[in-house]
Amino acid sequence: MSGIIGWIAGKIKWLLLIAAIGGPVLAFFSWQDGERVRKIAAEGIEAQASVEGATRTKRRRGGTSYSIDLAWKDKNGQDRTAEKISVSTEFASRIITNDKLTVSTLPIKYLPDEPGKDSVIIQGDAAKQADLDHEMIYVGAGAGVIGILGSALFFWLGRRRSENEEQTA
Repeated sequence: MSGIIGWIAGKIKWLLLIAAIGGPVLAFFSWQDGERVRKIAAEGIEAQASVEGATRTKRRRGGTSYSIDLAWKDKNGQDRTAEKISVSTEFASRIITNDKLTVSTLPIKYLPDEPGKDSVIIQGDAAKQADLDHEMIYVGAGAGVIGILGSALFFWLGRRRSENEEQTA
């Protein structure tokens, strides 16, 4: 193949290879995050956390993500904080209006033995985050399957073409 068709085929091969590798990686990390959320929901301790701040991040190619900073006292009276906890856009629209926080506290669950943001979930947003993780498992697995099958097809077609060229030569 030469020209524009060869160039496009080459790009598709790379895209399929990236999907074959990146899809399962995405599915694994989404599954892992979903398990983290389920563990905290099941074993976590409830607390009322004060919202210390919120951050909106706009990406160049579109899309906006939100995160919040929390502080609370644990069951032993110790001060704890968690920064940059991701929240869904839907939840962010409920607690942020005109670039101002409309809430000062939020109900959370946390694991007492683990510090940092990975041991905290916001109760009003945990279900949405778990649903997103569940969807991303399927997206990653689907991308992986398409990538593997497509890469195998391109490899097989390329091999047949080279065998045919050898026989005609």
